[in-house]
Amino acid sequence: MSEPTTTLNKETANRTATGPATQAAAPVKPAVTPAAKDSDTGRKLIRNLVALVVVFSAVFLTLYVWSVLERHPRTDDATARANVVGIAPRVSGQTIKLNVQDNQAVKKGDVLFEIDPEDYRLVLEKAKAELATVDRQLAQAQDTLHRMEPLLPHGFETAENIDKARTAVTTLQAQRDSAIATINLEELHLSYCKVIAPFDGRVINLNISAGAHVTQGVPVFSLLDTTKWYVIAQFREAELRHMAPGSPVTVYLVSAPNQRFRGKVQGIGWAVKPEGELDLPPSGVPYVKRELNWVRVAQRFPVRIEVENPDLNLFRMGASAVAIIDGPASSK
Repeated sequence: MSEPTTTLNKETANRTATGPATQAAAPVKPAVTPAAKDSDTGRKLIRNLVALVVVFSAVFLTLYVWSVLERHPRTDDATARANVVGIAPRVSGQTIKLNVQDNQAVKKGDVLFEIDPEDYRLVLEKAKAELATVDRQLAQAQDTLHRMEPLLPHGFETAENIDKARTAVTTLQAQRDSAIATINLEELHLSYCKVIAPFDGRVINLNISAGAHVTQGVPVFSLLDTTKWYVIAQFREAELRHMAPGSPVTVYLVSAPNQRFRGKVQGIGWAVKPEGELDLPPSGVPYVKRELNWVRVAQRFPVRIEVENPDLNLFRMGASAVAIIDGPASSK
């Protein structure tokens, strides 16, 4: 009985000895002071204020951007345009010389191509020969009339013969005027054998060579007028109230986004072809396709913008552009 009692006493002594040591090793929680509580509250307040400033700044920036876009409409549905004229000869014939190439720049008055002039030169010579014949006949008729008129008072000539002589002179005079008109017309036809550029521009869609036969009134190729450029911009109908003819516009080309061009509204389209309309001529009004057919979207109208400072090396027919209305509608 003594051995178990001794063992129990030892275990009790061990637990008694290790208890204070374990309590001494446990970490002690620091006491929270009022100053620390105030610091945490201040940081939370600062965070809340920063969040509110960020929210209000975002709202203000959104409203500002919306107001700018509302007062200064912009669109990237725009293209650079210029007038294109079909170059058609005014006489028919075979081309003997082609002086231009496709996409070549030309000046007003440059000879684009030449048509064989021999046929028209021969017709002109024939007209001149006919005029010479009429001149001889007219001179003879006038001489005959001058000899017959003094004989009428003395009864050596009848009034009927005098009238016939005068009629002959009048007829020949009319024939002479007609011959002169024919000569002028044939000289004009001969000059038309050289087809010249009506303005400064660039040759486009040239697909013929020297020796091809050309027909009067049928275009051989086209000439792009580079003297005046404009932009056709499609604006939504709700934005049209912010513009009018004369409103200043800023234009950018997608190919040169860092270069700014000045322009002004030349005119606003008054008609577009509605969807599904069939009773209008094909080329009567412009057609502006809507982006979504199953959703009711605002109709767009073409606005013609005249570019005041175009760069002839950058502007190309059909180039994508961005148009921004800079100012309010014109007061005119």
